[in-house]
Formats: sequence, C-alpha cells, structure tokens
Amino acid sequence: MQAGDHGCLSFDTDAEQREVLTSYIRTGLERHEQVMYFAAGDPTTVLDFLRDRSLEPDRFLASGQFQVIAPQQGFHAFTPFDPDIMVGQLRQAAARAFEAGYRALRLTGEESALRGRPGSERLPEYEQKTVDIFAEGPVLGLCQYDRRIFSPAEMTAAESGHAKSVVPDPVYQDARLFITRMFRPPGYRMVGELDIAQVAAWLAWISRAALGKEDDLHLNLAGLRFIDVAGARMLALLSDKLALRGRRLVLHDLEPAQCIVFHLAGWDRLPNLVMTAEVPA
Repeated sequence: MQAGDHGCLSFDTDAEQREVLTSYIRTGLERHEQVMYFAAGDPTTVLDFLRDRSLEPDRFLASGQFQVIAPQQGFHAFTPFDPDIMVGQLRQAAARAFEAGYRALRLTGEESALRGRPGSERLPEYEQKTVDIFAEGPVLGLCQYDRRIFSPAEMTAAESGHAKSVVPDPVYQDARLFITRMFRPPGYRMVGELDIAQVAAWLAWISRAALGKEDDLHLNLAGLRFIDVAGARMLALLSDKLALRGRRLVLHDLEPAQCIVFHLAGWDRLPNLVMTAEVPA
C-alpha cells in the first residue's frame, strides 16, 4: 500500500489478520512513517503478536513512531460515536506526523471496536469521510473487518466502500501467477495463469511447501484465469505425490471450462483429487 490508499482487510482467522498487519506495520516503520493502530481491545494483545512475529515494537513506541491506541482513547473516546469528531482527530494526527518529520501517517483500526456501541450505525459514513484525509496528504489507512463479527451484508458494504482489498503478501510469484496463503481451510489461493510456461517451477515450489504437513492440501482457484493441459497435469501429479502421504488435493472453485480439461484427461476420477465448487472463506 502507498500514501493515499484506503484499504480493507477482511479476515476470519487471527492468523490471517496478524500476518497482514505485521507486514503492513513493518513496512511503515521501515519507511519512516508514523504508524497508529486503533485497537478494539487491550493494546498489549497487539504488541504481543508483533513480538511473536519478530517485530520488536518497544523502541518505536518509545520514539513515538508507533502508537497503539486503546479503545478508550480511540473509537470509544466519545459517545455516541461521531464520524466528524473522529475524522477531525485523524486530521490533527496527520498534521503532527508531518511536523515531526515522518514521511507519511499510516493508520489501521479494528472496526469491530464500534460493534454494538452507540453511533455504530454511522460507521459507513465515517469510512466515506476518511477518504478526504487520504486525498489531502501522504496518509494511508487499512480498515480491519472480522467476518466472524460482521454480517455478510455488512462485509459486502465494507469491501465495496474501499478502493483496495488487502490480502497477505504472496508466498510465490512469477510473471503470470502469484499465490497467497489461505487460512481456512489451510492452503493457498492462486491468481493468474497456470500453463506450460511455469508448471515445472510451480510444481517444485508447491511440493516443497506441502512437505511436513499432515492435512489435505487445499487450493482456491477462484482467481485462476487460465489453466491448460500442462497445468492440469501438474495438479494431477501433485495429487499423486500427496497420495503417497495419505493426503488429498482439494481444488476449490474451478470454472466449468477448466473442469473440462480435467474431465477429458480423466484426472477428475483420480481418487485423491477432489474438485468442489465451494469457495473457501
């Protein structure tokens, strides 16, 4: 993410939330940006998970470059919640960050802090009004929405109200394909194209990534725009490799045209290859 971006992180596991946030916060600190985290609970929880991921926050806290704001000083500082007051406070924080010499102000907040609070119905209004802050100067924000707390309708509204959806950093990337971790069920999301140009490198990578794990391997292919016979064959070979360890390869959300590739070759009948239309969360 860059200055001016207003992103949405939707998640349903703590692991996914923490992976994205650790990268987001680390990047800001390395770029000499001031980072402000508006927590929904005890700030110690945030500091502890950063330490667990080898990001030591203490010196940044001491210098003021990193701040974790407790609910009482952040989303709960005024009742009922008022978007105009909150936006005004963020605008003041941005001015202080620039005066202190930081390159940008990097914001993130757990929107669940407002759940059930007076004024929480104004959260969409708050999201809309923060857009002006990102346009005024080098400010960026990542809003956190927990799918375990917000309803599907609320999640849809939240995601559509942000210019960018943020996902974990890719664990594999080449000119045509990038892969990110998937957290429920554990596995990987594939986006792009899987064809003869890169199947050998991809099979070597995924085989290494799958080693040492005991569960079935899940691949979400919803973002896979194209797969040719060579790509499908490599997935069949991966299924055979997993079968030697008593594991299955589960492919989620293949397009009907892509399923035909497997069907014509007979690979859809492999006992260890499962193809499902269900899209993992």
